[in-house]
Amino acid sequence: MWCHLGDLIYGLPKNGFSQKSVSYKTSIKTLKLGATTYGYFNPDEYKYITDKIPSNSVFWLEPGDILIQRGNSIDYVGVSAIYTGKSKEFIYPDLMMKIKVVNNFSVELMHKFLLSPQIRNYFRSQAKGVQKTMPKINQGVVNMALIPLPPFREQNEIINRINTLISIVDNLEKQVMDRKEQSEMLMKSVLNEAFEEKTLIFQRSAGVL
Repeated sequence: MWCHLGDLIYGLPKNGFSQKSVSYKTSIKTLKLGATTYGYFNPDEYKYITDKIPSNSVFWLEPGDILIQRGNSIDYVGVSAIYTGKSKEFIYPDLMMKIKVVNNFSVELMHKFLLSPQIRNYFRSQAKGVQKTMPKINQGVVNMALIPLPPFREQNEIINRINTLISIVDNLEKQVMDRKEQSEMLMKSVLNEAFEEKTLIFQRSAGVL
């Protein structure tokens, strides 16, 4: 059956907290937008802020949280990533939203659905803003995203099939790249041989040899 994303998460999507960063080390690390731009969590993309964030704040991230970019270029707005860092190691910025998936729904499967062309196109179509270079989506848009709800016992099977297909595509891409490199090397070899042959002919005609 189909559900709205809001029916499959605890509470509402929560915007993060943004404050001016500092160039020196503090006790609070906040993620940069680049930490989730490509659909996976990059723990090296962070900065320091001086604000004091209580230990019970909703801004602290926990493993399994999903972060959705609520503001970015039209190509990246709505991109999501699963937080795989340590508990309360980072907070997240205002240009991201955090959702917590209900217990009977796979976090990994939700993430794959959120990265699907259908959901990505939906987020792009709903992105608004006065700055065309930084359109945004809001909590309502995220809540209304349509998500297929398979039986819990089938979710792992779906994940396995998706991962298998992704692996096949990755292997095909690698083969294409390998063949492209081989083709380029062959072309260079042919051109070098042709150049050397032309040089030899020129030298002979000029009486050098």
